[in-house]
Amino acid sequence: MKRICGMVRCGWLALLLALAACGGGGSGGAPAPGAGPARGELVSVTSTESIDSATVNAAIAALVSSGVDTSRLSGAYRLSLNRIVYKTVTPDGRLIDASGVVAYPLKLNGVRSPLLSYQHWTALQNSEAPSVSPNIDPVLIALAGSGFIVAMPDYIGYGAATRDVHPYVQAQGLAASVVDMLRAARRLLANNNVVTNGQLFLTGYSEGGYATLAAQKEMEQNLAGEFPITASMPAAGPYDMTATAQNIVGLAVNPDPELVAFVFKAYDYWYGWNRLSEIFQPPYDAVIAAYLYDGNYIQGPLTTDSAALFNATFRTAFLGGGEATVKAAVAANNIHDWRPSAPTRLFHGPEDSVVPYFNATNALAAMTAAGSTSVTIADCTTPALIPRGHSECIPSYLSQVIGWFVPLAADL
Repeated sequence: MKRICGMVRCGWLALLLALAACGGGGSGGAPAPGAGPARGELVSVTSTESIDSATVNAAIAALVSSGVDTSRLSGAYRLSLNRIVYKTVTPDGRLIDASGVVAYPLKLNGVRSPLLSYQHWTALQNSEAPSVSPNIDPVLIALAGSGFIVAMPDYIGYGAATRDVHPYVQAQGLAASVVDMLRAARRLLANNNVVTNGQLFLTGYSEGGYATLAAQKEMEQNLAGEFPITASMPAAGPYDMTATAQNIVGLAVNPDPELVAFVFKAYDYWYGWNRLSEIFQPPYDAVIAAYLYDGNYIQGPLTTDSAALFNATFRTAFLGGGEATVKAAVAANNIHDWRPSAPTRLFHGPEDSVVPYFNATNALAAMTAAGSTSVTIADCTTPALIPRGHSECIPSYLSQVIGWFVPLAADL
């Protein structure tokens, strides 16, 4: 739910980004003859870069310096980085252009690779989206340079899709972005004679964790034949949106008011409420109305005092027995209560105050009660003096992703 510089704050990742910058549902499928474009269609490849082995190994070294265990990464390959535009569908059913990044290792012809979908955390500026940012994500470089094909969607609201507000922590829009990005990635790979081995790994942190589990749910429940999942690690995501929304609205002091503003701005937009002036008090309602618009994700001067931020009538009703329509929309985006069959590890930090740990425990309890035997919690592990909070757990998350996925992956 939180971005790295904001919902996760800058700090350790700034070094990685600086180093990286130095280096060079419906079904998809082709449309019938005479038909219009289809979901997952590859519209264009807007740019392609070749990333050399020195840049790959610099990214791995940067991860190491930030406390990530990269001992299982080989850094053996140069890679091709491709910024693509593809077709996806909005929550209200419109077919639009979206964008993202696909990186694949440059192997000998016919040598196969596993596919990994890596979902990014909250972005509060369009310039932070994977296909827009001048800084190539070092995790993407390290994984692709070690043998994975890596796909990173920008999501609706960023990149080629800035006409609409990003559907922040809304399952349908995020799942569609991921699913259709993978369809487009497969077309790109086929066009370049790059062969996949049939394995599919899913992961992401914070909002990326939510997007990962939303996509996994869509794949398992509706697209199992198209997307058999090898392993999934959603991390630090707000899967129980009902409990999460009650928590963030109920906080007396919210150190991250831009995040709760983002949630209600996005829900107000996609559900057509037109109620920002009823949800928030002046002057913050006007700030939020202008905030997160047309890809210009400007953080306005919001207060950390929830009583001053929210309209008192709305807040009292939402925390009590009222606001049934708003609560129903939030509940429609709960993704913690279903039965996964793919091996799934819910990574989370027990002291996470941004996306509370109960999201992992509530999901595990609900999924187990639904009959799943494939879901576990992967707790954050950090040095003894470091709290296991949202941003502090990123190195542990990356270490566990690498430590779990690499031994499972074939053809690296």
